Amino acid sequence: MPDPIAPDAPRLLAALASGSQAVMEPRFWGDGVDRLLAYLGEACGASRIWIFQTIELQDDAVVQDYVFEWASQPRYRQLTQKRFRFFTTFFDDPIYREMVAARQRGEAHGFVVEAMPAGPLRQNLESQAIRSMVTVPIMVNGRWWGTLGIDDCERPLDWQGTGLQALRVATELIASAIYRQQLTSRRRQIELFQRVTDCGIWEVDPRSGATWCSRALLRTLGYPDDYARLPIRRLLAHIAREDRQRLWQRLRRCLCSTSCSWRLDVRLITERGETRWHEIVAEVVRGPSQNAQSLAGLIIDVSQRKQGEERALVAAEYDELTGTLNRRGLWRHLDETLVDDHAPHHLLLLDIDHFKPVNDRHGHPAGDALLRLLAQRLGGELRAHDGLARLGGEEFVIVVSGLAQPEVLQIAERLRTCIADAPFQLEAETALTIPITVSLGIASLPNASTRRHGHTLAIAQADQALYAAKHAGRNRAVGYWQLSDLAGGDARMEPTAD
Repeated sequence: MPDPIAPDAPRLLAALASGSQAVMEPRFWGDGVDRLLAYLGEACGASRIWIFQTIELQDDAVVQDYVFEWASQPRYRQLTQKRFRFFTTFFDDPIYREMVAARQRGEAHGFVVEAMPAGPLRQNLESQAIRSMVTVPIMVNGRWWGTLGIDDCERPLDWQGTGLQALRVATELIASAIYRQQLTSRRRQIELFQRVTDCGIWEVDPRSGATWCSRALLRTLGYPDDYARLPIRRLLAHIAREDRQRLWQRLRRCLCSTSCSWRLDVRLITERGETRWHEIVAEVVRGPSQNAQSLAGLIIDVSQRKQGEERALVAAEYDELTGTLNRRGLWRHLDETLVDDHAPHHLLLLDIDHFKPVNDRHGHPAGDALLRLLAQRLGGELRAHDGLARLGGEEFVIVVSGLAQPEVLQIAERLRTCIADAPFQLEAETALTIPITVSLGIASLPNASTRRHGHTLAIAQADQALYAAKHAGRNRAVGYWQLSDLAGGDARMEPTAD
């Protein structure tokens, strides 16, 4: 057997210099790797240089794919052979099993085939007419990504010393190209994701308060893409004040518990000063002792969704004719209002006196117009937090809070007089003016065992008081607590139909 030949180290170093520039150029990373392999192959005079990518490492085999190749002559090409497409090599040779284990540790191997012991690995190399081979693992983020190999079918090359070090540098260049490609790919994926979903990405260090924001989020907030540092308090200042407290509460609750994720809708103040609804999606990364190491997530523009929800809410909880709450909206308003059990709450049931003749004489469109004007006039007399709902027909419900019975009676009287003293002008061009009066029944909203039972009970009591007002002559307000004091007849007698 002839003595092994050492590769030309100076030419290899010159090839590395040219190859490193090719790999670092801002083009598709695979083109740079192809050029690096060509420089190395021409420098060392090898038959073939290849790169296998590690696809899967199994217990008894390794799955690889032939992804790069340079060949000095067409007869040495193997990249297009089907047997090297996602091929599986079993560990039936102890030498090969140990070689794979060594590659995972980042160790290189050089072979002069004629000097190898008999076995499956030597047979495989001889079947490819390989006289010498060297392999160097490509390590990306500390893991065996693949293998750089050089086959020589003409000479027994001995890859030791400077030659092997040159190949190690080559694999580092390839690994850096792969890493940059992965970062570029992730950035493109993030940018595409942000464009499609109209969102930004953020991360916060709970210990230091340091933040990181994606370029899309920085642009939304009015900062340059490469803004150096955005303190957490400045970041939170872009949350509308009325939502900031809810966000702080959610943050504290999440960091103090074992929960890992949560969502919250907030209003975000954009660079233009606009307030738009966004959904914050957060995930807590915890360490071995369950301590919060980082908090990261998305902030997604949900303005359109909110508009849809508001439209759905209007359709579901508001009366289409008058714009007031409907029965369903009334239940929600009562549930929200009665959270404060210490404040007194009252329910006023209002009914138009003699409404049927209006429809009979002027038509239902006039009756509908009258109902709309009535709702507007009632709304103008009520406070912002009072509730106004239409139960159906000409019957309305008003919910007031924080007032004693005498004050509630005063409100009812004011509502009655504002309607009775000013007739409604329906159509300016025809000068159609309709005078009407209303009757009101008032009841306290009790603290019942269940809220829905309390709502129903209050409406029933207000209905009895309304009947009493109708029976007593209409155009008046009666409290349920006054029924026993009403003079003349049975206060619960139903009046004649309107």
